[in-house]
This record gives sequence, structure tokens and C-alpha cells, in this order.
Amino acid sequence: MRRNLLITGAAITVGTIMADQLTKVWIRESFALGESVHVIGPIFFTHVLNTGAVFGLGQGYVIIPTIATIVVLALIPIILRHLIVHHNFAPNILEIISVALIAGGAIGNLIDRIIFRGVTDFIDIEILPGIRWPAFNVADASIVVGTLLLLFVMYRRGTSTGEQTGGA
Repeated sequence: MRRNLLITGAAITVGTIMADQLTKVWIRESFALGESVHVIGPIFFTHVLNTGAVFGLGQGYVIIPTIATIVVLALIPIILRHLIVHHNFAPNILEIISVALIAGGAIGNLIDRIIFRGVTDFIDIEILPGIRWPAFNVADASIVVGTLLLLFVMYRRGTSTGEQTGGA
């Protein structure tokens, strides 16, 4: 069972990286930097090069998010191993999926930072007329979905653990 979870996690990580990188290649080859095309409703594809961190903060400081990503990626297996060995933690399928989405997204953006000295973003949403959410990409979406799923699963795990060990 544990081996199947690891294979599933690896497959999701690789699939996330591939989906992210393939969409970014398509954007870089199909759109000039800054070019924007309306897709549907409030969604646009706009070719952006983000040389900063999340939401484009800190433009030009690509080294800081690069180092932070490498540190986080190095810590993931260390923390998981510690939890498994010292706390008898057995990750379930949703926890594996969550970590795989986060790792795949982080690696996808890390590849861009190393090769292009910035991250290719392109999903551009107009939240109100004239007001747009900062552009993002498949990797960013995977990190957000993985993080929200992990928080939900951790909450549920804590709730069920509390119900099992607590009570009067």
C-alpha cells in the first residue's frame, strides 16, 4: 500500500510539472511578452514574466524565491520521514496528493526561475471591471489547491484524532 502511495505521489508530481511546463512553453511560443487575449468571461491569457515572488512582489529579486523554493523542497522529505519514523505517521492518499501538487508546482516554477530568471505567468482574471488578479500559472494553481487540500485534511485528521482520544 505504501509503495502505491509513493508511486501515486511521484506520478502526480511529474504530471503537475509536465502540465505546468507545457502550458508555459505554449504561452512563450504563442504570445509576445505582455500580449493579452480574452478567453471567456473574466479570463484572459496574458504573457507575463514574474521576476519576483508571489503576486509579483519583489520584482527583480529572483534569487530569494529560488532559494526559498529549494529549501522548502529539501525540507518536504525530511519532515515526512521524521513524522513517519518518530511519530508513526502514515500519510493517506489525500495527504500524498496535496504534497505532490505542492512539490510539482514548486518544481515547475523553480525550473522557470533557473532557466528564465523569472516565472512565466499567463492566467489573468478580471475580478471587477479594470481590476485584475495578479497573473498566475498551472504551478501556482497546483500549489494553492495542494495547500488548501492539505489544510483541510490536516483539520479533518486533527478533528478525528481529537474525537478518538478526547471525550468524557
